[in-house]
Amino acid sequence: MKKGLLLLILSISLLSGCSALDQVNQSVNYVSEATSYIDQASQFSSQLPELTQQAVVDKEARTQLVQELQQMQTQINQFSNVEAPGFAQDLHQKLIGYNETLGTEINGLIDQAQAGQITLEKVNNSQIFQTIDQINGLMNQFQQLGQ
Repeated sequence: MKKGLLLLILSISLLSGCSALDQVNQSVNYVSEATSYIDQASQFSSQLPELTQQAVVDKEARTQLVQELQQMQTQINQFSNVEAPGFAQDLHQKLIGYNETLGTEINGLIDQAQAGQITLEKVNNSQIFQTIDQINGLMNQFQQLGQ
């Protein structure tokens, strides 16, 4: 009887320990995914002016620009489907809000590029750079979550 009770207590202890470890792993994975996504958005932002400038005069560059815009749209959608741990919900919701704005702006640029009407001025007047700056502003907060 004592052995059975001891075995039951030991099993429960091990299971709760595994659950805590799973939560830590999920948290670390989430922070890693979030910071990686923010890095990708930042890289996209730095490449966008040059890609746009080339797309104005070169049809192949315009096709490449559309592909880059679509790829960023895919990254936005993928990150938006990531499940955030409880402690990161508020920060995650901020990022999702910025993603919605960014996605809308990217869709507009895709339409303009496909119609051959994209210009650097239109890109600069869009909210893309401001939104990505806001996303970048969350980087330190995500990094602090990972510590």
